[in-house]
Amino acid sequence: MTTNKNTIVRQFWSHVFTRSSDLSALVGNKGPMQDTIIVTGGGHYGMGPTAVTLKRPTFRKLSWQECGYLVAEIMLFLRERGVKAGDRVAILSWNSPEWIWTDLAIQSLGAVTVPIYPNSASDQVNFILGNAGARLLLVDGSDQAVKVDPASGVETFFFADALAQAFDYNGEKQAKITPLDNPRAVVVRKAALDQVAAIRADFDESARFDEFFLDVTLDQPSTFIYTSGSTGVPKGVVLTHGNIASACLALMRLGFTFNADDVYLSYLPLAHVYERVNGSTLSLWNGVPAAYCRVDEMVKVVKEVRPTIMLGVPAVWRKIKDGVQTQIDEATGIKARLIGWAFRQKEPGLGRFFADLLVFKKIRAALGGRVRLMLSGGAPIAPDILNFFDLVGFNLRQGYGLTETSGGVSVNTLADNKVGSVGRILDCVEVKIEQLTDSHDGSGLIWFRGDSITPGYWELPEANAASFKDGWFDTGDLGRLDEDGYLWITGRKKRLLKTDGGKYVAPEKLENAFDGAGELVQYVVPVGDGRPFIGALIFLNQVAARAFASANGTTVPDGDAAAFLAADRAVAARVQEIVNLANAKLEHWETIKQFSIVPTEATVDNGLLTNKLSIRTEKVVERFGPMIDELYTRRKPS
Repeated sequence: MTTNKNTIVRQFWSHVFTRSSDLSALVGNKGPMQDTIIVTGGGHYGMGPTAVTLKRPTFRKLSWQECGYLVAEIMLFLRERGVKAGDRVAILSWNSPEWIWTDLAIQSLGAVTVPIYPNSASDQVNFILGNAGARLLLVDGSDQAVKVDPASGVETFFFADALAQAFDYNGEKQAKITPLDNPRAVVVRKAALDQVAAIRADFDESARFDEFFLDVTLDQPSTFIYTSGSTGVPKGVVLTHGNIASACLALMRLGFTFNADDVYLSYLPLAHVYERVNGSTLSLWNGVPAAYCRVDEMVKVVKEVRPTIMLGVPAVWRKIKDGVQTQIDEATGIKARLIGWAFRQKEPGLGRFFADLLVFKKIRAALGGRVRLMLSGGAPIAPDILNFFDLVGFNLRQGYGLTETSGGVSVNTLADNKVGSVGRILDCVEVKIEQLTDSHDGSGLIWFRGDSITPGYWELPEANAASFKDGWFDTGDLGRLDEDGYLWITGRKKRLLKTDGGKYVAPEKLENAFDGAGELVQYVVPVGDGRPFIGALIFLNQVAARAFASANGTTVPDGDAAAFLAADRAVAARVQEIVNLANAKLEHWETIKQFSIVPTEATVDNGLLTNKLSIRTEKVVERFGPMIDELYTRRKPS
């Protein structure tokens, strides 16, 4: 392990002062048309311009210096409202540059950022605000502000309030002046400029800057990140400045390097540790310019931004793969034969070269055509997805981490990748595997300790006592290390099912058995704890199920057709085939003997998915208890 001597606060301000004119952020343009395009080729004898077209750029480009001014302006706004070191300030917003600037302003004051998922319900928002003891909340719109209980005592402000005195980073104020005004530099109050000058003076005192900067030290809390988890009440994970710094530096030592032309697109919720640390903070640390959007805007924005680095969860990568597969299935004639031929070119050579030129290059263009690194985390990813992205020319690498480990704690790299594993352990931590007595493959409970591990949960002494022992953190996950030092995740201890015959079954093993078995099945919830056999509730991939039913001559109603598809005989027969394929990969006591198709789509809005698109097992079991009981009242399977 390596002792860290840096923080993201210091790193940001270092960029402001040493890379002041370099590109820092791409901000959605709300201003007037700025670029003049002169179309030539007309006029007398083909000379001179024939038309002038005014184009409104999608993004405005801000330098590190300009972003520094805006962070200072937000610092001033917060300080005027009494925010001081140690105070908790919450952010409830979709991804945006304002989110990042507000976070940096909070941390620069020595206060603690408390992010909240933007699609959180009101009761969860108020629980987190109260539990964290937040005194202020910054939001991106009135739809978020109304979630706050007026009796909570939490002051709520818009990002626009914090930047009301700034002109004019996104062009909105400029547009109200004149539609054809030239772009103007960012302008902030003199007090904000004085703040930047004071920070610069602190920065120039290098000896002091190494150890103490803006009242920010390595052991101070940087953020409370509340676990969305599939069970229980959210727990506030305390991450220090040192935790986050050590995670970033260790990833860089492992081999994650950045180029001068790199661009990062942040679209996964910044309230999640994966996006917050492994995505945005790591990019910010290395001075990589970034653009921001909502998850549902990614497909459009990615073509504009043309990022070189992207993060995603398996559900995102699966959706991209399914979209390509749908286009392939709809292709006819020569195009269909060409695509089919291309996907058979699995070995390097001339055929693979032309397959890339004629087919795979166009698939990559759908994500901007420049992506050189994709990281997958949040949940295990299916081998068929990894193989698909590898075939079409994307470098998709899988990692593993938790909120408590400051995000990724093991990862495969571009140069060092073992498909199916979650990579090698970062050098900022130690790992130990506590062997299980009934393990058949050397799996055991995974423990970590080290610089990136949280000091604990906020005001939860019982949870801390249960999760930490002699400096080691109990992940609750089961895994093994192979002879080359790669970590393989095999299950989760707390989710082990035990049948009434005494057999232990890891639900993850059953879920993973469905990888590549068939596209109709989106989520599987194994059940059977204390029961005579293993059963399952199955959620359909609604797009794939609709297409399958239609191809089999069924007219599927418009709108929400989940119940209709769950009752369709052809769909049920195909799901049975998929279950049979999955069962073939399992021991006989692990196989699914009975299943039911849930007549509801699992979504975040209906509470069946977490914000990172993982199934909420306990919610499913609670909501569909009668369906589970029915599995065990059917005729006993052979």
